[in-house]
Amino acid sequence: KLLDGKINRYTSAIMCSCCDNQISPSTFEAHAGWASRRKPYLHIFAGGVSLHELSISLLKKQKISRSADSDGRCSICEQGGHLLCCDGCPRAFHLECVPLKSEPRCIWYCKYCCHNVYHNERREERNANAQDAVRVAEMAPLEQIAQRAPLTVNDTEAVEGGCPLCREDDFQLKGFGPRTVIICDQCNKEYHVGCLKDHKIADLKKLPKGDWFCGSECLQVRTVLHNLVIRGDVPISDSLLSLIKKKHKEKGLKTNYGLDVKWRIMNWKLLASEEIRALLSKAVSIFHEQFDPIVDADTDIDFIPSMIYGRSIKDQYFGGMYCAVLTVNKEVVSTGVFRMFGREVAELPLVATNAASQGKGYFQALFACIEGLLGELKIERLFLPAAHEAESLWTGKFGFMALDQDETNFYTSLYRVMMFNGAALLQKPVPRPAITEYVAEDPFEACANIWCAEE
Repeated sequence: KLLDGKINRYTSAIMCSCCDNQISPSTFEAHAGWASRRKPYLHIFAGGVSLHELSISLLKKQKISRSADSDGRCSICEQGGHLLCCDGCPRAFHLECVPLKSEPRCIWYCKYCCHNVYHNERREERNANAQDAVRVAEMAPLEQIAQRAPLTVNDTEAVEGGCPLCREDDFQLKGFGPRTVIICDQCNKEYHVGCLKDHKIADLKKLPKGDWFCGSECLQVRTVLHNLVIRGDVPISDSLLSLIKKKHKEKGLKTNYGLDVKWRIMNWKLLASEEIRALLSKAVSIFHEQFDPIVDADTDIDFIPSMIYGRSIKDQYFGGMYCAVLTVNKEVVSTGVFRMFGREVAELPLVATNAASQGKGYFQALFACIEGLLGELKIERLFLPAAHEAESLWTGKFGFMALDQDETNFYTSLYRVMMFNGAALLQKPVPRPAITEYVAEDPFEACANIWCAEE
């Protein structure tokens, strides 16, 4: 306690005990010798409760809600049930989506409130060159990839390329006509209905119900992915398991009880269940552990669960996103989200491993599984956004190459890949899988049967 005073309930000013003057909270903070903090509502307390908490309680009593959509539904999975309410905002969550083992007995703030309150402090710490240099020097190389800068999404206007047939971005908003836009549910490309007819691709009389695909390749890719989603857990290859055991041995970790390492891909739109929801929620918690929330300023919706659950935010369409998880003895340790734009391009916008499992080879194993799947599907290129501090690791250890600005503009005009402010767009040719014991005439049949090929 540095200084005492009394709050005037009518003016909200503080009567300072040392000079008997009524001053503002910020002046009171400076008067106590902490002008550099500039957070008086966090550091001035009344009855053991900060002014920040008092203001939040007043807002809750006035029933002010910023997001009516979250009422009665979990802000992560958007399902109902027994929910835990945040003491700082109107959001509510399932315990397993946060995740928490039990309900807290005291005041509890969600990840978004913690992000808003402490973001400036964390940003200052990240921008301190000395601290950042120590962190990078002491951290294992693969751990650095997950520890990227705060993520904010680039404006979608900069990456929209319009119809791939006519290259025009105009569209008909009301009714149905030649300039009505329809989106392929696999490659996410936007086509004018009239252009589809002119190029003899499809003669649509109205917008179809359910999924629509722009060609046979997208339909084949979706069919294979659908089968793999239904298939569920698959053991990783022997070579990847050996890699993980080697990492454990190097760290002196005991594996006497065995390692049951599996991976699977999920898509909430294709297969929704309580089991899938629990796995996707764990994936969200890992991303929230490693990254700051990516919250849209207009809708207050977080991009991370929207990407994982395949929802749309404004002009961002995530219906084609798939979530991959790596489990060790049935516990999710690493996760990534990816999307395929036909057979030409795939993207991997987010990948992370929980803090307790880093440096054990899980990150490499999950990436190898995703890359192997893309190779089986004969995807040509893999794109990902990388922060400056992780760029050399992706290029040095995983064979990615940085694109210059002209190349980035070219590809983002053709494909709606996720881009984050301050990140560089990297790409690499997807390697074809090695020959396996199973041989099929149809590559999609081969992929459906062997999707964990040896490296």
